[in-house]
Amino acid sequence: MFLSLFEILALLVLIVACCSFFTNAIEWTGHRFNLSEGAVGSVLAAVGTALPETLVPIIAIVSGLLGLGHMSAENGHDIGVGAILGAPFLLGTLAMFVTGCALYYFASQDKREPHLKFNHNLFRRDFHYFFPAYIVVFLASFIPDIRVKSAIAIGLVAFYGIYVYRTLKKEHVPDEEFDLAGLFFAPKAKEPSTFLILTQVVVSLVVLLVMVHFFVEEIQQISTALKIPAMLLSLIITPIATELPEKFNSVMWIKGKKDNLALGNITGAMVFQSCIPTAIGLAFTPWILNSQGVLSVILCLASSAMIYFTVWKKARLLPQMLFASGAFYLLFLFYTIFYYAK
Repeated sequence: MFLSLFEILALLVLIVACCSFFTNAIEWTGHRFNLSEGAVGSVLAAVGTALPETLVPIIAIVSGLLGLGHMSAENGHDIGVGAILGAPFLLGTLAMFVTGCALYYFASQDKREPHLKFNHNLFRRDFHYFFPAYIVVFLASFIPDIRVKSAIAIGLVAFYGIYVYRTLKKEHVPDEEFDLAGLFFAPKAKEPSTFLILTQVVVSLVVLLVMVHFFVEEIQQISTALKIPAMLLSLIITPIATELPEKFNSVMWIKGKKDNLALGNITGAMVFQSCIPTAIGLAFTPWILNSQGVLSVILCLASSAMIYFTVWKKARLLPQMLFASGAFYLLFLFYTIFYYAK
């Protein structure tokens, strides 16, 4: 058990290190292809850093179906569904809270105004895609027909494709120049080659994906040893680790005063998580949510709606409102502790 916990901590350190390489490369990618910070944050960074938590349910579900290792089909489904639901839940609550803490801290250090300045239209567009997709995913859990769920899964993938197309089309022209640090793979180059930039993106992502594979195995072992339901453990712990890229990236971008990147990284990932991983869950699992799963969806939607309507008319987001998102996460933890303490 002690060894498993130590291995998880080691994996987290590697994830954070990979994030630093990834954010550096993704900024250069946006610069090279003449994209705005909003488009880079909502699409490139969001999809890239969302790959680890997307891989968790895939590995878990496939391992369960094929009986790989000690993974049963039931455990594979539970871990997969927990990871799928936990990702947007963590993004809409804890990630927003962490962003608020970073904003408050760095604003006090730099003597700047403690609020986020961001592309209001892109921010609202992200939520205009997230809300309908996630509500449909929630309602699909009450549909018994597998064929209908599979059709919804295909629709979600197409829906996300439309989102990417419209975001890149409308946000192609940069709204401001990137303040770039040297590319880690070519620190002295003023304009590193596209090959080196993309190589750094791929290498950092591949290492992230490998780490996730080992992380799934550790979750399974801890779940068995502690006799904790795999879905619950996956819903709470797995996203904390796999969402580290989004949270850590946003903290670094808040520090660098790149609010569009910081916020778009989270909201863009929420759109991705509400469409692609959920489509996998709908297509390859029974997709029946227990009480913890239902509660996580409701709290995620409530927290997101609170933030959305706060900036309905003006692109000004104070850290206090982001702090409030953390309360939704605490509410879920308290419910869970009370439920299993009975």
